[in-house]
Amino acid sequence: MKSTLVRWSIVFVALAVAIYALIPTYIDSQSGKLDGEPGFLDGIAEHFVEPPAYEGGEATWRHRQPLTLGLDLQGGLLLQYHVYVDRAVQDRLERIERDIAERFENERPGIDVNVRHARGDTHIDITFGNSADRDLLDDDFLLHFQQLNRVDMSATQVRLVMDEDYIDETKGFAVEQAIETIRSRVDALGVAEPTIARQGLSDIVVQLPGIRDEDVERAKRLIGQTAQLRFQMVDDSGTNTYFNQFRGQLPEGFALRNIDGGYLSITHRDKDMLVRLLDGRVPDDRVIGFQHHPVYIDREEGIIDETQSYWKTYLIYRETEVTGDYIQDARVAIDQQFNRPYVALNFDARGAELFAETTTNYVGQRFAIMMDDEVVSAPVINEPITGGRARITMGSMRSFTEIQEEAQDLVISLRHGALPAPLELQFETLVGPTLGQDSIDSSILALLVGSALVIIFMLFYYKVSGFISTIALTMNLILIMAGLAWLGAVLTLPGFAGIILTVGMAVDANVIIYERIREEYVLGKPMRESINEGFNKAYSAVFDANITTGLAALVLMHYGTGPIRGFAVTLLVGIACTLFTAVYVTRLFFVEWMDRSRKNKLSI
Repeated sequence: MKSTLVRWSIVFVALAVAIYALIPTYIDSQSGKLDGEPGFLDGIAEHFVEPPAYEGGEATWRHRQPLTLGLDLQGGLLLQYHVYVDRAVQDRLERIERDIAERFENERPGIDVNVRHARGDTHIDITFGNSADRDLLDDDFLLHFQQLNRVDMSATQVRLVMDEDYIDETKGFAVEQAIETIRSRVDALGVAEPTIARQGLSDIVVQLPGIRDEDVERAKRLIGQTAQLRFQMVDDSGTNTYFNQFRGQLPEGFALRNIDGGYLSITHRDKDMLVRLLDGRVPDDRVIGFQHHPVYIDREEGIIDETQSYWKTYLIYRETEVTGDYIQDARVAIDQQFNRPYVALNFDARGAELFAETTTNYVGQRFAIMMDDEVVSAPVINEPITGGRARITMGSMRSFTEIQEEAQDLVISLRHGALPAPLELQFETLVGPTLGQDSIDSSILALLVGSALVIIFMLFYYKVSGFISTIALTMNLILIMAGLAWLGAVLTLPGFAGIILTVGMAVDANVIIYERIREEYVLGKPMRESINEGFNKAYSAVFDANITTGLAALVLMHYGTGPIRGFAVTLLVGIACTLFTAVYVTRLFFVEWMDRSRKNKLSI
């Protein structure tokens, strides 16, 4: 009696946990669709569904999220990006170039050597002022650069050519790293389960199901941001001379303005127009930084006057003083004096040393904090900054909400790493909700019809035993949906197919068990013994069938992407629930039936 009570307790606890996990889904469904927008937030709902809280710039849900639908069911945003993998190779060569030069200097201070990598080439040329210094480039030195092949050009010149296999490896890694970086950023943004997959050699497809209209532009900006944070000095002494040469020669729409206390800058409403104007007209050791200057109609509501807002330009030294690679931690903080968000940075030991050295050498000059080719801010260094801590202010021209959102996005990018290469958005598609609703209706109809046919067959063929299997099947569906919700999975059309397949597998398990029980009962064994023998002898067949299917699902989940992965996850959850309900729960019902039945008769 005690053993039976414990077994029933397990069943009731499983059901209670499943119902608890499905409460957010029920609340969400009251709005008429599963879109992550709760139908109501009063009463008990407020204890289950709350908006995300931002901790350290990352969205963290306090309570279990509801089961959401995939892009093919509820619509959403589909993006395809091209990864400029050649840029990753060039960046790698530039780092190797700096590393080689530093090693030469460390080995022989004051050495006369020129280490040069021309942009676009896949080799590095080393020219020695004295041919005797070539002895430094020995096998021990080259052990640090095994991806390069040595080619002697002359007595004083050596060329190091990057290995073709390493180039291909670098390109492939750039795409894989971009996928992981995008996934981390989107997860931190709080978008419902994204699908991010590689397509072809260097393209990435991103699906964001159920994304809200107001989050579309933010998601695109966050995904496409290379996030290569750099600290570079503004050319204060040469800025006015450089921009003044354009006076009286600017096309219509461009303007020459005074910014930041009297420094000249060329401005335009369109950043791309500025890029085209200045392309090829910048000294080799300088770059142009761009910064948006919004003009608001309503600052609190974030309504910008597009006709008055503009992009301004900075003349910046190409050499990078400190990079984001040295950042140990980043978080959003609030300036208590001005009540404005900013990004607080902590550098590692080497970064703290470089930052302190730079701010000591350039006191009184502007320090451009660059994100890709855009200037996040360009503060004046008032005094040396030591201790390895710094802050990035996001500009005073924006509203509090915009500054906070921009700061959070920057922290997300810094925490989850920079993209290894720039991305280009090839196309975007907004999937409409009508297609999704049609798919949902068809899938639900298929599930209901399939389940109804199975239930009718079981009731007609197995009588009371069929009724038991129907109860177990109903519980199986509840547990599957709860399991998917608990895992935070997204339900897609293949997911519906997985559920329908699971229903058939669950009934198949019951049929195998029932037929074994019937065989034992026909042999003249008592009802209790027939049931026990039937279950015991059917275990191997039931487990073998589900385990082999589960192994196939594991392979699909590991190697598949998108819909295939969703199908595999649903199938795995369904198999686990099927084994519990078809074997454990069904047998428990039979035991209860035997204990309460006064007739030694089996309805099967």
